[in-house]
Amino acid sequence: MDKKQAALELRRALQLFVNTLTDEGTMMEVASLYPQWSAGQAYSAGDIVRYGENADGEPQLYRVAQGHSSQAAWTPDASASLFTAVGFTEDGTSVWTQPTGAHDAYQTGDVVEYSGQKYRSTIDNNVWAPGVYGWEQVV
Repeated sequence: MDKKQAALELRRALQLFVNTLTDEGTMMEVASLYPQWSAGQAYSAGDIVRYGENADGEPQLYRVAQGHSSQAAWTPDASASLFTAVGFTEDGTSVWTQPTGAHDAYQTGDVVEYSGQKYRSTIDNNVWAPGVYGWEQVV
């Protein structure tokens, strides 16, 4: 087996694995492993696709809300009846995900949802989980 074939098979194995994830924070940590949305594709309800970037400049994931064959004008960011953004609550609050470094650390004033509660970062470059350090609960 050549290296290209091995790489393709590894990518497919990882995509099968990520489809078993249910925690949105974990899903966002490995967002680049999900398949890119494309037009002319048959999607089933519950499928996860990657399209564009979120407010943090990271790949944005979407959950397919209802099965359909995609069309160029039905992009995930413009078709709320077909897709739901992953990593955000219904009111648009980001779901907390563990930062991997300074480039994606939370800044003062960032609001996230964590374990069903909303928290605001009280410090810049915050890499701690809410409740550990640098967060205040939003009431």
